[in-house]
Amino acid sequence: MAAKHCISAVATRICLGLMVILLASCRLIISTDETGGILSTSGSLDCDQPTCEFEIEKRANEVFTAVPAQGYRFVRWRGLCSNSPVETCQLVMAPLPEQLSQFSGDVELSAEFESVETVRPWYRDSDGDHYGAPNESILAARRPQGFAVTGTDCNDGDKQVYPRAKEREDGVDNNCNGEIDEGYVDALYFIDEDEDGFGNPAVSKTARRTPKGYVANDLDCDDFDALSHPASDERVDGRDNNCDGRVDEGGMEYYIDSDGDGFGLTGSSVITIEPLVGYVLTAGDCDDGNQDIYPTAEELFDSIDNDCDGLVDEGFTVVTYYRDVDGDGYGDLSDALQAPEQPDGYVRNYNDNCVHLANPNQQDIDRDGLGDACDTFTDVDRDAVQDSADNCPARYNPDQSDIDGDGLGDACDTVDDSANTFTFTCSASTEQQAMLAAVNDFRSQQRDCGASGIFAAAPALSWSCALEEAALLHAMDMANNNFFSHTGTGSTSAADRAGRAGYGWSALGENIAAGTALSSAVAAVQGWISSPPHCANLMEPIFVHLGAAKYSTTTSAHGVYWTQVFGRPR
Repeated sequence: MAAKHCISAVATRICLGLMVILLASCRLIISTDETGGILSTSGSLDCDQPTCEFEIEKRANEVFTAVPAQGYRFVRWRGLCSNSPVETCQLVMAPLPEQLSQFSGDVELSAEFESVETVRPWYRDSDGDHYGAPNESILAARRPQGFAVTGTDCNDGDKQVYPRAKEREDGVDNNCNGEIDEGYVDALYFIDEDEDGFGNPAVSKTARRTPKGYVANDLDCDDFDALSHPASDERVDGRDNNCDGRVDEGGMEYYIDSDGDGFGLTGSSVITIEPLVGYVLTAGDCDDGNQDIYPTAEELFDSIDNDCDGLVDEGFTVVTYYRDVDGDGYGDLSDALQAPEQPDGYVRNYNDNCVHLANPNQQDIDRDGLGDACDTFTDVDRDAVQDSADNCPARYNPDQSDIDGDGLGDACDTVDDSANTFTFTCSASTEQQAMLAAVNDFRSQQRDCGASGIFAAAPALSWSCALEEAALLHAMDMANNNFFSHTGTGSTSAADRAGRAGYGWSALGENIAAGTALSSAVAAVQGWISSPPHCANLMEPIFVHLGAAKYSTTTSAHGVYWTQVFGRPR
């Protein structure tokens, strides 16, 4: 069949059938019949079928051999190997480059065989180049020794002369195409006295081959100086070194760079081809004695034009900072400065309530605007009596009344020591009653408190005004000073708070909770139930009294604070 044209570039070198074929990702179609087959050295391109199709996707180097069937002999190749006069043909096949992929299709390869009984003309091949002389032939069925199947040799006495041989400039028709030395022409060559590879345009000769001492170009401008030619570098020597018609061109202006910052001083320069030590090509330095000042430097807030743009301290936004003398993160309103970045020892805020003593939590238990760290007069209940001298510091009692003379003011004294009996002078609020009811309901059954153990049902608790006072004192302390801990301001403990409230105890426990989600008494109790140690306090059978209080503020982290105190009196 007729092959589709898919050979985009074919470089053919006949040497017992060697060809280099570039294929555009097409197929090699090998055709055979019963008269013979075609084998390949790798075996991957063997064909003994009527038609074999092979995709050529990568470079392949194969030697194909035409193998006649029994009773047949090889005559000639068809298709790719048609230039080979013998049974073997070497092909190097490779896909075309992507830019030539438009030349696609199939290429064919086949071999022609004939019966060994066929009588045909055989041509004398005296020079052994596999091509016979056309005027010396013998008709025979068997090939005589020294004869070839083709009679196209134009010089059977020279084995370098045969059809498709490479033509040489020797006055001989090497490829038997009827032409001599085709492809070779006379050319003009120029003398190269200095042997620099460039010729003198003034001295030339015509020849088909390059004469000794001559070159094919006439580009030299000084054929007596091997350093002067078009490929030479220009030098500062008053000569045209690179033959471009100019002398010492390429000189550049270099600027002195005394501080080594890569930028030179405008107005102080020299022109030279070669770089000079201490000089640079870029000008624009506005201070050549300071290597930190140059056109691309970062502008600093220092009253200097650091980047040489004619502006000073541009691009900075000034902010007011306040001195933090005690290092607690809060600044002094009376000691401020303006700067683009925060200086050491200064902060953005100015609300330190204790300027010279560290007060990192800004604790102010009496909320008088003076922090506890430096406040010598604290008055939590705002009754004008200092807490250290107040006989009831958490309850307003300006008259400091103490009817039983026990040192605990009547406003928070639940025990009348003169009668040696407990006197409950307070009444639980609706919310506190809900708290007591929720706790007693939980204590009414056996409970599993997780890691704290399983507790049997416990007796109901009674409300204690003294424990309520202790609970309120701690809830207020946590809310006003924005902390959450059993340890109160001044490192006070639950025992300290119960003692200040006048509750003499033999057993004591405390639960605390915080957060707006625990605003109701029931929610707070449920939160404690879910925590094993808090659950254990709720179920402890030794306790007989309960006091609880809630305190809220919008300025604290959690908003709502609960304290629950359990006790058993002495």
